Amino acid sequence: MFLLLVLAFFCFIKAYSQTIEQYNRFQYHQYKWKVLSLSGYRICFPAGCDSLASFTSVQLPGIAAAVKKNMGNSVKEEANIILYPSVDQLYESNIGLYENGIQAFPTIYLKGSRMMVAFAGSYERFREQLAEAWVRMVWEEQFKNDLEEQALSKKQMMPAWFKEGAIAWFAHDWQIRDEDALLRMLPEQTQGWSSLAAAEPRLAGQAFCYFLAQKYRPDAAMQLLFQMRSGKSLSRAVRLVAKRPLDTLTAQCFAFFQSRMPVGAATKITDSLEYKVKGFYPGSPLLRLEYSADHKQVAYIMERDHKRKLYITTADRLSLQIKAGKATAVYALPPWISGHDADPYPLLHWSEEDKKWYTVQPEQGLVQVKRYNPGGLYADRRKLYGVDGVNTLLTWSRDRWLLAAYRRAKSDIVLYHAGKLRFTPLTDDQDDNTELATDDSKSLLIYRSGYPADSLYHKDSLTKAYGIYTKAAGDAGNYTAKIPDLLFRKDSAYISWHNPEGLTHNELRVQQTVDGTARYDTLRLQQHVGSVSSSLPSPWLKDYLKDKRGRDSLAALEQKWKQEDEGSVLSAILKGNNSKEQAKKQKDSTAFALAYTSKKVRPYILQLYSAYFSARINNDYYINRLQPYQNYLGTFKFPDVSAMVSGGFSDLFDNHHFNIGYRMPAGSEGSDFFFRYENTAKKLDWHILFFRKVESLQPDAQRDWKDELGRPYPQQAKVRTHYYELGLHYPIRYDWSLDFTAAARRDRTVFLASDRYSLNYEALQTWWNINNLSLSVNKLHPTIPFLYRGWEAKLMVDGMVSTGKKATVLYGSIFKFSYHQPLYRDINLVVQANAGHSGGQSKILYNFGGLDNNIVPRVDTSVRFSQNAPYAFQSLVTPFRGYKQNSLYGSSYALLNIDLYIPLFNRLIPLRTPISALNNLQLGLFTDIAATSRTRDYLPFSPSHLQSFGCSARTLLAGYSIRFDIAWPQAGFSMQPVWYVSFKL
Repeated sequence: MFLLLVLAFFCFIKAYSQTIEQYNRFQYHQYKWKVLSLSGYRICFPAGCDSLASFTSVQLPGIAAAVKKNMGNSVKEEANIILYPSVDQLYESNIGLYENGIQAFPTIYLKGSRMMVAFAGSYERFREQLAEAWVRMVWEEQFKNDLEEQALSKKQMMPAWFKEGAIAWFAHDWQIRDEDALLRMLPEQTQGWSSLAAAEPRLAGQAFCYFLAQKYRPDAAMQLLFQMRSGKSLSRAVRLVAKRPLDTLTAQCFAFFQSRMPVGAATKITDSLEYKVKGFYPGSPLLRLEYSADHKQVAYIMERDHKRKLYITTADRLSLQIKAGKATAVYALPPWISGHDADPYPLLHWSEEDKKWYTVQPEQGLVQVKRYNPGGLYADRRKLYGVDGVNTLLTWSRDRWLLAAYRRAKSDIVLYHAGKLRFTPLTDDQDDNTELATDDSKSLLIYRSGYPADSLYHKDSLTKAYGIYTKAAGDAGNYTAKIPDLLFRKDSAYISWHNPEGLTHNELRVQQTVDGTARYDTLRLQQHVGSVSSSLPSPWLKDYLKDKRGRDSLAALEQKWKQEDEGSVLSAILKGNNSKEQAKKQKDSTAFALAYTSKKVRPYILQLYSAYFSARINNDYYINRLQPYQNYLGTFKFPDVSAMVSGGFSDLFDNHHFNIGYRMPAGSEGSDFFFRYENTAKKLDWHILFFRKVESLQPDAQRDWKDELGRPYPQQAKVRTHYYELGLHYPIRYDWSLDFTAAARRDRTVFLASDRYSLNYEALQTWWNINNLSLSVNKLHPTIPFLYRGWEAKLMVDGMVSTGKKATVLYGSIFKFSYHQPLYRDINLVVQANAGHSGGQSKILYNFGGLDNNIVPRVDTSVRFSQNAPYAFQSLVTPFRGYKQNSLYGSSYALLNIDLYIPLFNRLIPLRTPISALNNLQLGLFTDIAATSRTRDYLPFSPSHLQSFGCSARTLLAGYSIRFDIAWPQAGFSMQPVWYVSFKL
């Protein structure tokens, strides 16, 4: 009961949880969306991509049934499946741009079930993405952040490696490629499971689920999911399911996979170029490394901080351990997406025809091919118009390229004439045509092709066995789509064929999984029929065959039981003689009803969904950054503690946002109200805002402010503000943006009647036009909760014009910069610099004091500002601790904050408890240095600069950030400290 009372108190305060990092997205394509409404879900797809919707409608029922069997749950709400033609076009979506993160109690988000899937040139891969997206939707629905979970922070009890790994396990099981990837990286994980989970969290979690299924029980992952959904932590759930501690099981899992490594694989090959490149960039994965034909030129791609960087050098320099210089090119990835495994770009290719490096990647909505000289010097580029994506690029000649490309969910092998900007299709069908290669004479195309089993309820049903296919040139030595392809190697069961590479002497290097491992073999191209000799079966294959025998025996017993049951008299009475046929007909009719037909497709009509409900707000919400000097009678009014309830609606694609908010009165304060509409449908975002605010001024008998007739102002007054704003947001990069707002602000200081003298006192009224231009850069990357690595900066320029009797023009400029650097074991050093200047006919009075969202304002009430001071606005500069507000002020300022944060129980002391506030506790040391300049004739005397130092503690409770600071002035411990309690980190 006490906890509920505390949480109820937090509901009625202005609180601000951990800042959600905002990044920019770009919309280069304008889609005409269509909707296919089926039972239980809706499929949204762009016009022209009907094949994606058809394939999804056929595959999704089977995927949903398999997921329900593996997880024990299914999607309960109506699911919205949104399909995009390519992965870079999915990046243009607003959906999922901002993660909800840790929400403050009792925030409720009601955005429904949505999943996005992008076609990447292969329906085989597209089906896997559908399965994973469906599992993720089920997972999020099971662990929805309701009020109880927000209060008790249950969501934080689950490590990220287990969540991502379990989603992959339920969607794909444990495949050969997963085991191959894990065994390849095991020799580099010298610290055991902890280093593996840090390097590849998703793969580690997936391997853990597979280990539990093999060594404990097949449904161990489902049992863990059930236990955690009931509120238990992962360690507690593991102990209940496997009867072992979590650290014991992770150690056993690591040893389990170590024992499956081939002989000799545990030894690091320290003389390989790949190993040396990884040593140059610790903590950054090596995505790919390519050689020239003579193995003298090397190009490789590293990924770090949502960027993929291309480096071009020589093999001789790498062998001498000479690191490549500056990156030749950078491909930026959207920072709001955690995993980019589905993004294949940039592609690399060395051309022997012109001795240049080729890269393929999308930029500004178009796929572009760039060429670089062997030394890494940029040569030129080509834009591939009419192409959604490319999987492979090979050079046929200097101006003709072979591409495995796709458009409108149709992938083909094409010949591109760079000089004529013309595509010639070499295949023309619905099949996947990817992983392109040629033989040494270029008389034979070699590629992977196939199409998943479709539905019998489609008129255009088709299926094609996956494998490696070849296509010969015609009589004139040219390829044509009319020439049929020939099956070279066919997939079967666990055996698959990938990544063909043409060699000399009519040989082909291809990756195969015959013995349960992904290894390369060299085959003769004329050998269209035959098999590859396999070595001893791998541990994965042994487990696969063992599980298959178990499943087959259970299926045989079930079939025998059904036959015996159908022959009994009781079965004939209860089910009827034709129950099996009736069940099949019912299943067939259901599948037919869910299948795509053009008659079921409708244009997308704008529909609004519940966006969110929130009982929190920042203290300087919307308009409190600047307060009119005259209307507030020369005092900066720190917003009183109160609550604002806000809610809104957005459409399915988050392109249109309608939000309203109402703040309940607290004490003598008036209520606040706002309405905001935001449009993010195109590259340039815009919004309109109306805000009404009422605040009470504190009476001050010593204030000597008078009206035009020389009469002193009454003590009781309220300020009523109406604020109208039009804002524009222009993204420059993912982390760079330009914003402009034009606002009209009307402030009326109404003096309340307390006697006959003040009964008819005229209100003090001003109109302002406020324009703001700001440039923002955000290069922060989160490490652990509340801590980051990187830097951010913001430059703001304000221009204000007033109308009426005292018309004036002024400007203000502010520059903010912060730098975050992790030190030892995530101990973070944070340096913040803040400077501002105002000028014009009037100025802005910058006043120092305290912290944002401080619930205990510290104000030096003995300082009073003159009515004749040439100031039009006043602004509070924070953080400045150790002094009361009004201790330092002026029309120009500079502020430096140096903080050192120590995550006590998160990193230094390995203590994990069910109390999230204790787990997230961070201690800090800080110093603040500030300096100002001003017109001394109008302001009381104060020092030109001050300094303070102190310590702090911060944590998270029920989603609210709570911070305690205590600071001493520059005179030292002999002075009385000033303490603060705030709700912003």
